Amino acid sequence: MPLIRQEEVYPAAQYPWAQAVEMVANGAVARYDLVVVNSVAATGSVIPKAAPAAADGALLNAGIIMVATGAAADGEKFLAVPWVVITGVDTSAATAAGYPVYLDISTSAGGWTATKPSGADDAVVPVGTVLVDDATDGVVMLKPGTGALEGFVKVGTATVDSGTGTVAVALGANFAGARVVVTWSEDPGVVADVYATVDGSGNMTIGTNATLGADKTVTYVARSGAL
Repeated sequence: MPLIRQEEVYPAAQYPWAQAVEMVANGAVARYDLVVVNSVAATGSVIPKAAPAAADGALLNAGIIMVATGAAADGEKFLAVPWVVITGVDTSAATAAGYPVYLDISTSAGGWTATKPSGADDAVVPVGTVLVDDATDGVVMLKPGTGALEGFVKVGTATVDSGTGTVAVALGANFAGARVVVTWSEDPGVVADVYATVDGSGNMTIGTNATLGADKTVTYVARSGAL
């Protein structure tokens, strides 16, 4: 049997081929798609199936996320790796090298974006780093890791109406039954408690137990349950 010396083992460059995993496409997969492992190829099989991942709340399924090294039609085999360096892409939204890129919210799924998702129903999942900031010759290292989420966090401000003493905020479906902390600074001479409730559809109501002399801006931090 041949002897392999340490100096003959070269480090990975663009792809870590020694860590490649054979998978079956659960839906069409494109090269460099971020894919999430979500089943196995058949009963008793050890070959995982993976589908293109997305950060949109209606599509999100957290789990082990890897990068496809080639395209595959639904049901075809492909190789996925834990990281890859891609070139010739638009990274101008990142502003500078060293900025993160995120799992995209696109309904076509599988993509990444240099713009941080900000929708009420979107997950913020870092999946890599910008190495070169450029509109046409950008370079990104994708390393999505597990993609595991303990829950979404949303921070914002809202104005409580002086007439009703309440304000409604649509946080999004992923925040159904969320835990919320609300803070404000009281006006001189006005002593009031502020509260917040979230219903089963992710709609938050912020209110007070006293009449306000003017509209009041509050700051809230909402955290969803684990995914």
